[in-house]
Amino acid sequence: MIDFEGHERHCEILALVKMMQYAGQIASGLDTPQAVFLIKEAQDALVSVLKTERAALSNAHLGGLVSDTHGHC
Repeated sequence: MIDFEGHERHCEILALVKMMQYAGQIASGLDTPQAVFLIKEAQDALVSVLKTERAALSNAHLGGLVSDTHGHC
């Protein structure tokens, strides 16, 4: 049985992680190191949630999902 609500939650978290990557790139381009640091911390917290809730995902697989630029899920 598929947990659609859980799947949707994980897709939304993954979308936020990707948005944080973009925000970090923008902040870096604006030369705002404190913003870059805080954005990275927020991104790491979201990835930690995914790792906890989706323990079956390897770090390599999760990294692939985060770095994939197509779609959000």
